[in-house]
Amino acid sequence: MLRLDTLAIVQRIKFFFPDLKRGIMGQRILLRGGTFMMIEDLKRSVIIGVGILLLAIFQVDISYGTERHESRSFRVGKGVTVPAGETVIEEMVAAAADVEILGNLERDLKAFGANVVVSGDVQGELMVFGANVMLSGKYHNKVKCGAANLILSGSFDDNLEAAAAKITVSPTTVIKGDFVYSAAVLNQQPGSQIMGKTIRKGIMTRKKEFEQWRQKSKKVVYSLGFLFWVLSLAAFLIVGVLIHNAFPKKTDAIVATLSQTPWKSTGVGFVFLVVVPVGIIISLITLVGIPVGIIAALLYMIFLYISRIYIGVWIGRKLLGYVKKSLATAFFWPFLLGTIIITLLGLLPFIGWLFRLFFLLISLGAMWMVIWRSVLLETQKPG
Repeated sequence: MLRLDTLAIVQRIKFFFPDLKRGIMGQRILLRGGTFMMIEDLKRSVIIGVGILLLAIFQVDISYGTERHESRSFRVGKGVTVPAGETVIEEMVAAAADVEILGNLERDLKAFGANVVVSGDVQGELMVFGANVMLSGKYHNKVKCGAANLILSGSFDDNLEAAAAKITVSPTTVIKGDFVYSAAVLNQQPGSQIMGKTIRKGIMTRKKEFEQWRQKSKKVVYSLGFLFWVLSLAAFLIVGVLIHNAFPKKTDAIVATLSQTPWKSTGVGFVFLVVVPVGIIISLITLVGIPVGIIAALLYMIFLYISRIYIGVWIGRKLLGYVKKSLATAFFWPFLLGTIIITLLGLLPFIGWLFRLFFLLISLGAMWMVIWRSVLLETQKPG
């Protein structure tokens, strides 16, 4: 049989405990119904449970007496019991498969095990972790506990923090402080008294984390959206300036058509918007017409993109013409102002898409009418 020193085992568990605790801090456990709970303290029971399991595997023969080290009482074994008549004056640490504390403890108590029962009088702070935990004594200081199944039936003079899969609050339970818990199931029976606040820590933490994540996500999305808008606006302005410099007479002709026949331009734009895609689809269906269909599709998308140039210039000239007459025939400043206006109108909720559709139809129609007139003039010239 392998024999190990009790104090050495306890000191090693105690030495590695903080690092292990920090390493698993902040993890989550998925419970029924998809609920995530932050049960940081519950992880400590896993550490002690591993230690107990190793002791059981190697069949370590450990004395059931008490070892004192730095004013602490360590009790480790297959089963640890503090009888009802016993009083422990030192801070006590108990770890075993079964832990039963029936006596009085004048200082802090830390208990770890598969089955833990604390029904005595604890003057100091209590920290207990196990698979099945029952607290039926008197506790005069703060209590922290974690378990799979937790039963409360004692008197708690201070705050109680509990994390478990199921928590049962018996009728004899009196909690004078706050009750902070994380649990999938809370069974609070009639007659139990909770004088402080009852706070479900898992739900609050998850909501807080989700809200923080949502706020950060909104900021990132808004920032990226604004950056994309600025870049797209700059690119569109550059394209508009280049097209205007290449075809200045066409710009003036399209803007004039918008002023002279706005409703006719809108109707022609609607026909152009609907008929051209049908023709493209028919061309793509036939093998011979695939190249023509691809070219027509590219030209169609170009028309859709540059159509906003002329409606922007038209709106900008109309507005800036009231401020300064020379701006009624300029290009860049009316183009910039009109582009910003049609962009903002398109962002309006519910009706923004109507503005975008109207601007697209009227500008497409004016473009097509000017191009069609140019084609007719070219065909009518003498050979």
